Amino acid sequence: MERRQVYDIPVPRLEVTEHQAAIYCCGHCRATTTATFPDGVNAHVQYGKRIRAAAVYCNVQQLIPEDRVCQLLRDLFGATSLCAASVTNWVNGTARTLGGVVEHILARLNEGGVRHLDETGLRVAGKLHWLHSISDLAFTHYRISAKRGAVPSFLTGGTIVHDHWKSYYAHMSGVDAHALCGAHHLRELKAIEEIEKEPWACAMSVLLNSANQLKCAAQGRGETELPTSVHHGILTKYMAILTEGLAFHERQDPLARRTGARGRKARRPGHNLLVRLRDYRDDVLRFLTDFTVPFTNNQAERDLRMMKLRMKISGTFRTLEGAQVFADIKSVISTVRKHGGNILETLTLSPQQIIARL
Repeated sequence: MERRQVYDIPVPRLEVTEHQAAIYCCGHCRATTTATFPDGVNAHVQYGKRIRAAAVYCNVQQLIPEDRVCQLLRDLFGATSLCAASVTNWVNGTARTLGGVVEHILARLNEGGVRHLDETGLRVAGKLHWLHSISDLAFTHYRISAKRGAVPSFLTGGTIVHDHWKSYYAHMSGVDAHALCGAHHLRELKAIEEIEKEPWACAMSVLLNSANQLKCAAQGRGETELPTSVHHGILTKYMAILTEGLAFHERQDPLARRTGARGRKARRPGHNLLVRLRDYRDDVLRFLTDFTVPFTNNQAERDLRMMKLRMKISGTFRTLEGAQVFADIKSVISTVRKHGGNILETLTLSPQQIIARL
């Protein structure tokens, strides 16, 4: 016997479930009593929770505009009466329903540990706003603000990983420690090496990469810290390279100042980076002293990537409320994905059921 199998989907169609509520009339007082309908069945004709979840999933997760969501559901399932306004209402209603889940996510992120922070600009109602993200390996929270410096100052305890945006230092005194992204430093060092031709930059890049490799190897062996001699050797080389770089800039001619210019003297990009690596040495090398801290802030970069793609596809948000609605739902979707959950199924669950799975 020869066998051949063909995998395919059934012909798409909508299933209609009719709910009937019996009406009884009292034989004595002639008053009528009508049975109650199930929760959520409010209209004579309406779409169910699964197709509403599919519309929200397509719009928020797959970044399909509302009118194209209607076209997709019409072609796939025969939802001929669906309009873009309905999709918008479903998205807004989902955000209101998931408000408790978003608060739960934020509370979990405020429990301490290692959190990744980043921000990116986006246009809302024609004006520049900022999307701030807080994330770790299990949870993601997005928040829209009109100011870039409106960092999540309410966070307490633990370590925050970021790219040295000064507001994180100025307004987040409640955290235990800061860690700076090594990938940002490597990019800056590469530019200084290739453009500015400063010799110390290559040595610092090699040292940071080697230090990260030593840490990863130690983690692979099940160790929780580097041997004291190894750590001391890295620190000694680090300070020697800084000394070499600072001496290099001391030998350079000072940059010309504009007539009437005020404030401190301008420094070259390499000099600024050297001062940062010197003054924030402990934060730069936090990944060596605390193995729970990663070398880069790539977690935050990945969590922001889809938000940037949303702006490329659909452009600006028309209202601040709409932008925050998108951010709230995306917070839940990103968190569910990190837990390995099914996003489409999750959007049909109650807030209590979602929280129980996180």
